[in-house]
Amino acid sequence: MHEYDLIADWYAAHRAGPRGVPEVTALAASLPAGAWVLDAGCGTGLPLTRVLLEHGCQVMGVDSSRELLARFQANFPHVPVRCAPIQSCELQDRAFDAAISWGVLFHLRHEEQEQAIANIARALKPGAAFLFTSGDAHSSIDGAPMNGVPFRYHSYSVDGYRDLLRAHGLTLEATHTDPGGNVYYLSRRTG
Repeated sequence: MHEYDLIADWYAAHRAGPRGVPEVTALAASLPAGAWVLDAGCGTGLPLTRVLLEHGCQVMGVDSSRELLARFQANFPHVPVRCAPIQSCELQDRAFDAAISWGVLFHLRHEEQEQAIANIARALKPGAAFLFTSGDAHSSIDGAPMNGVPFRYHSYSVDGYRDLLRAHGLTLEATHTDPGGNVYYLSRRTG
């Protein structure tokens, strides 16, 4: 997203906290050694890509922000990356054991979220988990600016995500909200 290019330095300085770490740690601990994980919307890679790597996962990062990817590559020079929107990124050359998407889908319009979920689902092995965050009420709203840059947010309801995931071969297994108000969806590729 172009907006993240505008705030890359600020974002890199403010996003290294523990949000998402317990959830990604639990996912990584459930994977076999050497599992390939897609980090869709990887940003700088801190802290979530680091968690995956520390648990022995192999990671491919995807982000549409060139500025954030430059920081990701400085942090993890040996991790492959693709600079593209997740909804149209070419992923078919690799099958992933899991995918994460923290703080990304809600930036995409509803139809783009469906494209992103479909694209990620096609790249997952049968039984692979997909962990993502988004809202839990069907809406499109203007959010508070980050470092002066306005962002728009879009979400489905929990039932809306359940239906959308099912349409693309994924089953919603669990949802929960962390102390910071982030809503997590854990789904799994069927068949």
